[in-house]
This record gives sequence, C-alpha cells and structure tokens, in this order.
Amino acid sequence: MPDTSFEVKARDGLARIGRFTTSHGAVTTPTLLPVINPSKIPIDIETMKSLGAEMIITNSYIIHQKEELREQALEKGVHSLVGDIPVMTDSGTFQMYMYGKVQVSNEQIVGFQKEIGSDVGTILDLFTLPDTLHDKAREEATETLNRARKGVEVKGSKMALAGTVQGGIFPELREWHAGELSELDLDFHPIGGVVPIMENARYGLLTKIILAAKKGLIPSRPVHLFGAGHPLIFPLAAYLGCDFFDSSSYIKYANDNRMMFPNGTRRLADIHELGCPCPVCSSTTISELRSLPDEERIRNLALHNLHVSFSEIRRVRDAIKYGNLRELVEARCRENPYLLPVLEILKKEASFLEGYEPISRRSAFYFTGSESMNRPEVMRYRRRFYSRFMKSRRDDKRIIILFEEGEKPYSRYYRKEIEAVRAITDARFFVNSIFGPVPLELDEMFPLAQTVVPREFDAVTGEVMRDTMETFSHSLPPGLGIIWDGDDTLELLPMFVQSENAGVTGSIGLDTDETGGAKGRSDNLLSIRLSEMRSMRGGENEDLDRVKAVVDMQFGDGARGMLDGEVKIRKSRKTGKIRNVHVDGEHRLSMRAHDGLFTLKPLGAKKLLELFRKPKLRVVVEDDAVEFAREGKNVFAKFVTDMDAGLRPMDEAIIVDKGDNLVAIGQVLLVRSEAVAFQRGIAIKVRDGVEEHHNGVEGPQDGVEEPQ
Repeated sequence: MPDTSFEVKARDGLARIGRFTTSHGAVTTPTLLPVINPSKIPIDIETMKSLGAEMIITNSYIIHQKEELREQALEKGVHSLVGDIPVMTDSGTFQMYMYGKVQVSNEQIVGFQKEIGSDVGTILDLFTLPDTLHDKAREEATETLNRARKGVEVKGSKMALAGTVQGGIFPELREWHAGELSELDLDFHPIGGVVPIMENARYGLLTKIILAAKKGLIPSRPVHLFGAGHPLIFPLAAYLGCDFFDSSSYIKYANDNRMMFPNGTRRLADIHELGCPCPVCSSTTISELRSLPDEERIRNLALHNLHVSFSEIRRVRDAIKYGNLRELVEARCRENPYLLPVLEILKKEASFLEGYEPISRRSAFYFTGSESMNRPEVMRYRRRFYSRFMKSRRDDKRIIILFEEGEKPYSRYYRKEIEAVRAITDARFFVNSIFGPVPLELDEMFPLAQTVVPREFDAVTGEVMRDTMETFSHSLPPGLGIIWDGDDTLELLPMFVQSENAGVTGSIGLDTDETGGAKGRSDNLLSIRLSEMRSMRGGENEDLDRVKAVVDMQFGDGARGMLDGEVKIRKSRKTGKIRNVHVDGEHRLSMRAHDGLFTLKPLGAKKLLELFRKPKLRVVVEDDAVEFAREGKNVFAKFVTDMDAGLRPMDEAIIVDKGDNLVAIGQVLLVRSEAVAFQRGIAIKVRDGVEEHHNGVEGPQDGVEEPQ
C-alpha cells in the first residue's frame, strides 16, 4: 500500500474536511497546491508554508527533461528540489495539451515519479479539448483508462497514483470514466481537461463535469480539480466535493501585473486603493506597489495572490465546519455573472446533493434570495412533509388555519391567534414559509426554526411560495382551509360552528398580494364536516402532537408507533420546551435544544427496530466491532458491512450486529456509499453503547482508539 491515506473529519454535504496523510506529513483538505517550477522558485517553501501551503505540485516531465534536475532528483529525491513538504507530481499532460506532444511514455513517466520519491504521482492521461466530439472523447478516455491500468502495474508500493478523470464536455462520459477508474488500484483522482473551460468562464459546464465525476468516483479517494487555482472557484468546487486545487495562477497573474480577489481578478493599473487586508496590501500604497522594481513588484503581487487564495481556503474550511458553505457559494455566484448559471444547475441537482446533506448543523439557514428555496434541505423537507407528516394525517378533519411567515417559533409568535381560534373551534395550524407549509408541531425542528428570512420577500420568492401552497391545498382531504386575516377570520369561524351535528361546508382559498404575501379569497378547494372534528385545545395533547410529528419526520412514517402506551413528557422549567419522552415508564427519547430533533435512547432504538424492517435506520457492523460499539466506542468505516441508504449525515443511527441485535446508538458521519468504501476514519459517532440484553448501559463517548 502507498504511504498515504485519506479520511473524513468533518463535512457539509459533499464538501469535506479531510486528513490526507503522506510520508512527508499530513495535509488538511480542502487545500490549494501551489505549482512550483523546480527551475525557478520565486517564493521559497518556508514562506509558502507560512502562508498556508501544506502540499505543493511540481512537474515531473520538466524534471525528467532537464539533465541537472533529473540527476539530482534521482540521486536525492524530488524533495531535495522543492523542500520538505508533501509533493504531488504532474506527468506532462499539460505540456502535451500546450505543445502537442511529449518525449516520454506513460509507463516511463510513472516509473520516473516512483524513482524520485513523489508522494502522489500522476498518469500521462490524454487531455480532451472542449470542442472534441463525443466519439473521439470516449476514445481518448478509453486510452487514458488503459494508461491508468498500466500505471498501476508500474507505481510500486510506496507512491500513491492519481488516475485522471477525462471525458470532455460530456457528463455521461465523465461519470462512466470515473466509475471505471474507481475499479482500479488507484489512490487519487484529478478531474482533468477543464483548464480551457475555466479560462472561458464556463462555470455551469464545469459544475456539470464535477458532479458527473463525483457520481462515478469511489468516495474514499481524494478528488483534485486540476488547474483550479483561483479563489473564485474554491467555494463552489469544495461544495461539489473537490478536496484539492492547484494552479500557477498566483505567479502568472503577478507576472502580468494582475491581482487575485475572491470574486475575480483586477489589473494593477486599474486599482486606485488597496482595500485588501493581506500583509502586502496593508503595508504599502498602490503608488508604492506600482513603482517597485519589476522583480520585487512581481514577488509582492505573487505573495498577495497566495494570501488571498489561502485566506479563501480557510474561509471554505470554516464554512464546512460551521455548516454554511452553500450560503457562501450563493454569495460568490451573485458576485460574478459567469457563476450565475451554476445556481440553476444546483437546483436541478438538488436530489443528488440531498443524499449528502446533513439533517442538522450549527449554523442557521440564511435566506439569500429565491435560489435559497432550491437547496437540498428544502427539497428534503417538502418530500418528508408529504411522505411522513401528511401521509398519516390525511383523515384528520379539523379546520386548517394558514398563517403568513412570522417570527420563530411560530407557535409562540401566533399564540394569541391560536387561542382565539381554539376558543371557537378546533383547528390545525400551518405557516406559509419558504420551505412550504409548516405545521406548528414542527416549528422548533431544524431547519424550520433556525431560518433567517427577510421581513418582505421578492416577487419571485412570493410566486414560488404561492405555487407551493397551491400544491398543498390540492393534497388535503375534504376540509376547510382559511388564510388568517385577523378579526375577519374570527368573525367567519362561528358561522361554521352552529351545532355539533350540523353538516356545514365552506371554504377560503389562497391568493397573493403584490408582494407575494398570502391573502384570503373565496374558493371551493376545501370543505369540512364539523361533526367529524375532534376536540383538542392544547396542553399535553399539543405536546404529544409535537412529539409524534417530529418522530415521524425524523425517523419515518409510522415511527410514532414507538409512542404507543402511556406517554409522559418532561419539559424544561426554564424554556418550557420538551426535553424527555417516557413511554410506559421507559425513557425512549430526548429532544435536543439546539435543533428540535430527538436523540434516541436505547429503549427507544429497540422499539424502532421492532417497528421497522431492516435495513431502515440500521448500521450493520462486523462481529469484531460489536463489543467495542457496546462499550460506546465509535464505529469505524472499515467495520461497516451495510447501512440504510436513507440515513443522512447527523441522522440518529441504530448500530446492530449481523443478527439485527441492538448494539449501540450514534450519529451518522458517512452515508452508506462512503461508509462501505472507506477503510479509515469514523463512520458513526457512537453516543450510547448497549449491553447484550438491551438494558441501556451507556458507554464512553468520542476520542477512543480504533479497534484492532
């Protein structure tokens, strides 16, 4: 095996904070690999490190072709040329793209990279141009695949080998090629052939190419976006699942008197004030910078470009850990017109992205514009609302009152209105939100309660909200729906409540005002038979409704069956929020204050195992890992044999043995496709280990060693 490994430490959707370990040190991803020309190094490696560089990339073909460099590299290793830092070497593919040919074969250059001690070597793939037709692109991808096979035979046991994904501009070829490469004994996967696409600012096409490659690639290997060295690209590429970037842009732009910024590039001659806070810009003036001797000016511009680049890398990492990378992507797309097409592609790919989207995060959901309603978590909520919440409540005949968006939590904001309605009749209450209809029972659940929205919506957002509520109205059983309109609504209600046995039919439908807000109008969408209404006016029944609703939404339709029996709900004296749920004297659930979701207790997990057939909610582990998990130790990916494909990051997971016996409870870090692929790292963070007889003994928490 190569002297490298990769594991995920944190994630936000496809984006991941990873640890890539080499014999020359560990690298935190996502990261930028500055391109180093071994013939001329304008900024020394120690300075590079101080700026944030943890790994560099250099060109093995240049080293191979220059006798002095070749002899030193063969005698002392490639690190003697560039410094003590993890090194990836390119193969000459870019030179072949630029000049038409190279004077070396694939096997020769892979063998050379092995001999000079590269940490990550690269095959000599065929660079497919954007104007290449489909058949030719497939032919070149096939040849690259053949070269990858031969490269695997040559690479040896110490060097990791990068197999580059090609396929031109055709997503189906990219996905096919990525899948074929994943079957080979490769260690690292660049996405190649994209430099001319980025040079022409075709970022929509770039997005399609990256996503196609990600769909085909095995998730346990790092993904490198070749030639992506501009900070403008980092948030988007990381969001799409790229772990490494590289480019010589920092020095190329400096040589051309251009300065890089997170939202684009500007010529030095066009800049009037240095507003950048980097050490270069904050210690000089624009006139002083322009007047420097050429070599000194170029070095300072290169330092600025690296400062800006690594600052953006750190910003991306922080966004991944905090959980707001999508907001950063949307902001960058709004800052550069060429990125705007990306938003529409992300909308179309929301279903794929949802498979990796955490169910909860530290940050709130910040609404940045109508595009925010296309995020994966919004799609997930709407799907689960109909398949989990509404499915079991279609026969509920209570009146429906629909409020407009308001302060969070909705049930507190609209408390007076709710009590006024319940003084007249029973009702169900919903809020018209950017997520769609939100029942008040779910108003403390992430992301509904943790959403920051403007007080007034733009016209596009209002139109989408109207369409969403129209869909909702058509999904309802015969009933009565009323848009809340203050005292007018209260005056309207008594006319329907004349006697307990009267069969009264009526309706109020949906409309919008000029700003997209909802208002009332007469319609025949909904009706209700008041004799079928149930009496429920808050208190314990309201709390139980909330528990049932969250349980169904979180664990699946029918999960509320775990509440059958005598339910006791304990609430916080300070906040009044639900904290613990006991059924027949058993502690089955605890509600988390920060996201309104439940943590499972052992007896609750046992009940869900009885309710749902495998593999739902389950993570199956090897026999060797069972006792460690029972002791409360984390489940590592290499011990996962199967897993419910419906589980998402941060979901509650029930760890079982091969006989479907309860072993432990924890939180998902890796989804199924990742857990079965990775050989290193934590897949499930175990919270409670469970003794063999299910008596709910809690084990230790994080920070334990991987079982041997």
